[in-house]
Amino acid sequence: MNLRLRDTLTRSIVPIEPLEAGRVRMYSCGPTVYRFAHVGNLRTFLLPDLIRRVLLYHGIDVLHVQNITDVGHLRADAGGREVDPMLVAAGLEGRPSQEIADAYEAAFHADEALVNILPAHVYPRATEHIDDMLALAERLVELGHAYVSPLGNVYYDVSTYAAYGALSGNTLDALDAGQRSDVEPDKDDPADFALWKAADASRELRWPSPWGEGFPGWHLECSAMALRHLGPSFDIHTGGEDNVFPHHEDEIAQSAPIVGGPPARVWVHGAHLLMSGRKMSKSAGNFQRITELGDDGRDPLAFRYLCLTSRYARKLNLSERSIDAAAAGLASLRAELAALGPAPLSGPWAAPAPLVAGASAARPAGLAAGLTGHGAPTEVWLTDRAGAPSAPLSAAGRALHDRFAAAIDDDLDMPVALRIARQTLRAALPADERRWLVLDMDFVLGLDLDRSVPTLSDTGVPDATDLPAGAAELLAARAEARAHRDFAAADRLRDELRQLGIDPIDRADGTSDWRKVPAQ
Repeated sequence: MNLRLRDTLTRSIVPIEPLEAGRVRMYSCGPTVYRFAHVGNLRTFLLPDLIRRVLLYHGIDVLHVQNITDVGHLRADAGGREVDPMLVAAGLEGRPSQEIADAYEAAFHADEALVNILPAHVYPRATEHIDDMLALAERLVELGHAYVSPLGNVYYDVSTYAAYGALSGNTLDALDAGQRSDVEPDKDDPADFALWKAADASRELRWPSPWGEGFPGWHLECSAMALRHLGPSFDIHTGGEDNVFPHHEDEIAQSAPIVGGPPARVWVHGAHLLMSGRKMSKSAGNFQRITELGDDGRDPLAFRYLCLTSRYARKLNLSERSIDAAAAGLASLRAELAALGPAPLSGPWAAPAPLVAGASAARPAGLAAGLTGHGAPTEVWLTDRAGAPSAPLSAAGRALHDRFAAAIDDDLDMPVALRIARQTLRAALPADERRWLVLDMDFVLGLDLDRSVPTLSDTGVPDATDLPAGAAELLAARAEARAHRDFAAADRLRDELRQLGIDPIDRADGTSDWRKVPAQ
């Protein structure tokens, strides 16, 4: 396997070398379920999905854990006070915090399914791992890395971890200089962070502890849950760039004394999605849900396509123009693939089995088996598609395949991978070989391109048949016109296609097929 990723900790591109032969263990920071996830969150969650797909494409099994934060994510409000957004949301909506968490978690799983993100194998929730967090906090106090304040709060003493700041590049001097002096006066040092916070009887979410009733700090949950479900050391930790500090910096600091160093070998962070040049966030109120794209008549997978046009470590701007361009690009890709005709039902050029993500349950529980975690069951076998493609590719076809594999291995260079897929559709190769190659590439791209391939029953022909000259270009132009809602142009192009003996078939999900009819 040749996958290389950008490691935030070492600031270098490093090869992924599994700790366990043939298997990668990965932890991803998941949603805080007090509001709907926005498309900026989904871009962050798409990062581990792509890593997973590339590893599976290499025949490497993946165990993926993604936490659900339903308590303890403290944030400073406008007055500098730390508040738990779960409780703020409960107060605003007039519902218990558990009901809030369940509703927004269910929406998160449904939204991920719309963009084909593979569900994780385990979704641990903070409220279900309080004992693990308490055990970790107690051990850090015993080791002298944490202390109990006179107010019953437990803080991690950052001065006891010499490598503090290595992930983010921050220094303790700079952190001390930037701290507000009026926040948490019971700390020994302003840079220290909370492992456990004391709570009075008026707080809904609170648990007994050796230091009195309280609740966990946000950073503690990921250390405790990763240790519980992945062990003391695992391969990859992912998150958004806003997780680098303080969340992941603090996670490393509190885990290192227990496990002997950073718990993950490689730390990978995705850049923000911008809207009108500003970071998309719930607190700023400038966020958009993936369901809103569907309400506007766009296929939600157009957003996935848009994300594939940019490297994950670069900021990406969402606008009407960019999402329309992505919708047009996806539509033309589907049209060009559909123009190749149906795949044989058997033989070496039968369509390769797709990797279908599927939706998880509203509140998945336990450890799921299989390649798709808590998603839909799949008949895909774990094989090295990258190194040993199953079809008898020609020399030119194998060159395209290998270029695609090299691109996805190069720190997930999805823009180049997309470009190679388009080149493949237009290559001087038999239709069967082009179709097979692109459908195989979609194992990683995750654009559901298999839905674009017409079936034998759709066409009424006994085998795959190429389109008449010029028809593929007309189908692609018509798909682009439909994506831009230029229906007058789409109707004109339909008439031109019918004159060639091709009748486009538009589906409700935004995809199109075609069938042969007598030329007009």
